[in-house]
Amino acid sequence: MNNDLQIADDFILPLFNEIFVVKERDFSIEYQPLGSGLQKLLLIVDSAQADFLPETEMQLLQTIVDKGLRKTMNDAWVVNIQKFPQASLERIWEYFEPNQVIVWGCQAWMKSQQAPIEIHKQVYLNGAELLQANTLSAYLTDAPSKAKLWAALQRMFFN
Repeated sequence: MNNDLQIADDFILPLFNEIFVVKERDFSIEYQPLGSGLQKLLLIVDSAQADFLPETEMQLLQTIVDKGLRKTMNDAWVVNIQKFPQASLERIWEYFEPNQVIVWGCQAWMKSQQAPIEIHKQVYLNGAELLQANTLSAYLTDAPSKAKLWAALQRMFFN
C-alpha cells in the first residue's frame, strides 16, 4: 500500500489537511467475537469457563437479544474479556466502534479501566451508549434484578 499521497494544488491542500483524517486500526489484538455486529451492538462478557459463556448463560443472552431487544445474535458482537486481559476499554472502542454496549458483569475490569458504572445504569462513553449489567448467571435466579435489567434495556433500546 502506498502511503505517499501528494496534492499539487495549493488551493486544495489546506482544505485537504483539515478534512482528511486517516484512522488506523490497532491489529495487535485480534478480537474474535461471536456474531457479526450488524447493528453495532457490543456485548462484553466475563467467563473463564467457556469461550464465550456457559450454555445456560448463553441461552439467556440469546433470549434477551432475540425477544427482549428484538435483534438477532448477528446484530451483535459478543466478546469475552477473559480472552483479552490486556485489552483496554479504549482499544475495544477503537476496534469495534460500537453504537451500544452492554457489559455483563466485568465490574472489576470496568473499575480497572476507570469506568466504574452502577449496575443497571447507562452512560454515554466515547460516542456509544453503555449499560452496566450483572453477570448473566445472576439473572437466572434473581427476579428483582431481572426486572431492573428489563427496565434498563427498555430505556436504552425503546425510548
